[in-house]
Amino acid sequence: MLCKNCGKELPIAGKFCPFCGATVEQAGVNDETAVFTSLPDELNGPIDLSAFDAAMKEGHTSAGGAQDGVTTGDPLAATDPRIPAADELPPIDVPPVRRASGTPEAPRTTYFGEPDPDDRPYRKPSKGKKGAVIAVVVIVIIALIAGGVWFFLSRQPDENLTLAEQYMNRGDFDKALEYYLAAQAEASDPSSLDATIQLLEDFQTAQDYVDNGQYTEAVAALKQLQNRVTDPSSALYTAIEDLLSQAQTAQSDSEFAADFARAQEYLANSQYDQCAAMLDTLDADDTLTDDQKQQVSDLRSQLTEAQESAQRQEEAQQQQSEQKQTFADRIDELEQSDLQIASAATAEDELALTAGSFEQWDALLMEMYDYLSTILNADQYASEEASFQQWVEERDSGAANAASEVTDETAAQLASYSFRQSYTKARCYKLLDMM
Repeated sequence: MLCKNCGKELPIAGKFCPFCGATVEQAGVNDETAVFTSLPDELNGPIDLSAFDAAMKEGHTSAGGAQDGVTTGDPLAATDPRIPAADELPPIDVPPVRRASGTPEAPRTTYFGEPDPDDRPYRKPSKGKKGAVIAVVVIVIIALIAGGVWFFLSRQPDENLTLAEQYMNRGDFDKALEYYLAAQAEASDPSSLDATIQLLEDFQTAQDYVDNGQYTEAVAALKQLQNRVTDPSSALYTAIEDLLSQAQTAQSDSEFAADFARAQEYLANSQYDQCAAMLDTLDADDTLTDDQKQQVSDLRSQLTEAQESAQRQEEAQQQQSEQKQTFADRIDELEQSDLQIASAATAEDELALTAGSFEQWDALLMEMYDYLSTILNADQYASEEASFQQWVEERDSGAANAASEVTDETAAQLASYSFRQSYTKARCYKLLDMM
């Protein structure tokens, strides 16, 4: 680069020309070189520097090295009329000039003296400095991560407690217990949460009792929990009260169901006195719902009907027993009367007694059938009536066969009546067993 004032070559860095002292105007710099403003048009041509080099050699003092600098006129003045004479320039202090021959290991430089540190061009940091910076950044990042992890871990128990309390206030005790256990696992004093955790676990146990139908155990456990919870306005206390009410209602329903089922069983087994006593006990329970009271009332109506029916049946059985005894007595009378047949003197007397006995047994048989129609149901009586018709046919057919076996008319009639009389008597005994 050339000075705009004197036209001499300038070093890369510097604010003033070392030859004429003129200010150097820079158009801009990059990372390695400084770019100066362009020279005037009259200095754009090539300049011969051989006179400059000779003048520089002459201008240096050699008697003791007291001063190195330009002591003679400008060496270019003789060759370039545009350059002013040396006696026309103001005196300046010229710094020592350092020149280098230049080698591959130490390339030649255009610096004539040490540049001002503030004027040195920007240089990229070396790889070692970059590595150090990267290492520092990595260390800082690692420290920040470690600090965040430590902060998270140190705050975890508090966050678990906060979540546990929030779930407690919402009434979600399963979640609350989960976070209390998590907080206890990392707390410095785990025993401080024992009481709260035990309350929640006991509440869960009471819930299990209710779900499993163990209402007696549930009521006992919930009443104990009520005494242990010190804050009646807390969500847990309210939940205990609600569950206790539910358990007591379920217990009452369960007890009612059991007692009502027992009363129904008594009624089915015709144990009317026991059924009535159980219904009286249920009626005395003022905790029954309207529906339960209606069930008790309906069952009592059934009991009354069953008792009346049983009374009627008992009376009918009594009448039936009396009627059966009446038929039995008449059978005994006919049996006594039939003893006369054996003592008859003649065949005609025997025929008359036998015929009279048959008519009496036949009349008794008809009375017995009439009575059976009142004590047998329709199906039973229809079946018995069909059997009776078949029996009559068998009796008459047997009597005819008996009469046909003898030739004497009196003996034939006697054989026929004797068969009918004995056949009818057997039928009367059968009907008496059915009563």
